[in-house]
Amino acid sequence: MKKLIPALLFAVLFLTFAACGDDKKDEPVFPTTQQLESEHGQANDTYLIWDIDMNQDSSSIYVYKAKFRMGDKESPELNVRVDAPCTVDKTGKIYTFIGTDIMPYLLMGTTHTPFPSLRVNNLRSVVNVEKRTYSITFDCQGTANGRPIDGHYEKEGNLK
Repeated sequence: MKKLIPALLFAVLFLTFAACGDDKKDEPVFPTTQQLESEHGQANDTYLIWDIDMNQDSSSIYVYKAKFRMGDKESPELNVRVDAPCTVDKTGKIYTFIGTDIMPYLLMGTTHTPFPSLRVNNLRSVVNVEKRTYSITFDCQGTANGRPIDGHYEKEGNLK
């Protein structure tokens, strides 16, 4: 009987620790960082890059060769970076960026320069890595070179 009690105690302790396994081991593991790029045909086409980092408060969307209205004229092509919060669905395949009143960065040479006189509003971008599709829409408002900008940007397409 004296040997039975320690054996039972050992069995209870063993089962207790065996039941305390990692419950998350069955959950899929998703990449925390990745870079996705839109398809574009011609060298002068607008294209986008999503630089996703789920370890940060925000991720970046790069919009290359975008044009906006400046009063009665169209802006020259601009390369814009917008930093916004990014979420991913439970499958790890659909990334969503949503934000408003975001200061964009304009690419000046090789430097992304903050442009506080412009604001990106009503940003919504959905990137589906399984279907290889994306959509993006936002408003860009403010001034540049003393001219008002009140533009809307909208695009959808396929990922590379």
